[in-house]
Amino acid sequence: SGLTRDMQSPGTGRFISDVIQTDAAINPGNSGGPLLDSEGKVIGVNTALLSPSGAFAGVGFALPIDLVRNVVGQLLEDGRVQRAVLGAVLAPDRTARMLGIDKGMLVLQIVPGSPAAVAGLRPTYRDTFGRPVLGDIILGANGARVA
Repeated sequence: SGLTRDMQSPGTGRFISDVIQTDAAINPGNSGGPLLDSEGKVIGVNTALLSPSGAFAGVGFALPIDLVRNVVGQLLEDGRVQRAVLGAVLAPDRTARMLGIDKGMLVLQIVPGSPAAVAGLRPTYRDTFGRPVLGDIILGANGARVA
């Protein structure tokens, strides 16, 4: 289990950020149901199951309850949801440090057609010999430095 995971939607191919990874069973029929903590508090909404075998066993993902509250509030107030999106998957800090990057955010993937793609950000990839070629490193945005 873990927090702030990224996953790619099997249906749309879109990236979903900051999901909760859980080992709780997510089966057909309980997707959309609550994910509870050990005290019975709702902490998320079950969303997807990653199952390499195709069986109803694997890694489950849930949307955090704060995100759900925000989306529901926007839907009730405006009838639609507006979210800013960069369109880039960034490396976790630990991964970047292992690759020798101690400043900035390493770009791992770019979503085609996204603002990141339009801006020309380059993703990390492997060359013909299988060696990693690091993508762009974002050092700041709107005049502010990033971690």
